[in-house]
Amino acid sequence: MPILPRYVLRQFLPVFAASLALFLGVLLMNQFLRLFSLAMMKGIPVWWILSCFARLLPSLAALAVPMSFLVAAMIVLGQLADSGEVMALRASGFSYREITRPLLWAAILLSGALLLVNHKLGPEGFHSFKKRTSEAAQKVARVDLRSRSFTPLGPWRLYARGTDAKTGALEGVYLVKPGQSSGMRINAENGTLTSDPGKGITLELRDGQLQLPSREPERFTSGRFERYSVFVPLTAAAEPRERTMQEMNTSMLRAKAADPATPSDRRLEYRVEAAVRTVGALSPFVFFWVGVPLGMAKRRTRGADLAASLGVMFLFYGLLVVGISLGRRHEALASFAPWLCNAVGLLAGVFLTRRAAAQ
Repeated sequence: MPILPRYVLRQFLPVFAASLALFLGVLLMNQFLRLFSLAMMKGIPVWWILSCFARLLPSLAALAVPMSFLVAAMIVLGQLADSGEVMALRASGFSYREITRPLLWAAILLSGALLLVNHKLGPEGFHSFKKRTSEAAQKVARVDLRSRSFTPLGPWRLYARGTDAKTGALEGVYLVKPGQSSGMRINAENGTLTSDPGKGITLELRDGQLQLPSREPERFTSGRFERYSVFVPLTAAAEPRERTMQEMNTSMLRAKAADPATPSDRRLEYRVEAAVRTVGALSPFVFFWVGVPLGMAKRRTRGADLAASLGVMFLFYGLLVVGISLGRRHEALASFAPWLCNAVGLLAGVFLTRRAAAQ
């Protein structure tokens, strides 16, 4: 590789990596707090949080990578212009195209990678993340016994008038399993809660009454018992759920959009989402044509490059929201309206690039 492209990339890549880490950190923060809280309540190890982040990273990278490219390109070229290196290169015979070519190839490579991420890896990773957190929410790792309060216990809800956290002894037990008609209910004078590490939690209840729901809401089956045992596994089976739009890869979206059984408004949403994924993947390429000439423009006050990059992002994603809104309202525009931001960006980029190359 020639010296000039190596030099430009050596300046660009560290700033890009730092920007990417910053944006990913900001995007992950909200999920981190939720996952950390869930892990603490359920007694789940830290490595579980890290594995969830690994599944979530592709979908977050779809937003963080384009923004990081724009910020890094404008800051690096701004520094080169401010130090006079761009002027020196132009005076030495290097054209605008030769100076910016390494960043163009970087934008093309990033856009190509994001096509795979947005259409396949991101949605599937997000689906795996949602599935994993849903399973964790059902996990029973430990029980904090409190008198006169309901304690979640897998699919059950446990209430006890008196508890002993050390021995697991219970008095005045009321156990209910919601979700079945009028619900399954168990009352007992006393009982004991024991934990079996790696397997589950066992409730040994004594002197009580069991009520089973019936198909007819006004009826139920009741019986008394001297001893009754309830075992709750560490992980209860999560109820099956339908994938959300963010969890479907693009092939699934297109199949749903082509299905006559899908409601018309949902079909529009699926078509718009498929287009948005391609639009977002190509955003680094669009940002190159806008950000590079702005970065090489005449010097502004310190920090203006960062402010200008944020302004470009605000306009770009604002136009994207407008395009999404139009696509969801008008069927004829569903596959085209999201491209509004890319079209405006490329037109502005052509104007800015011609002006910068002529200087």
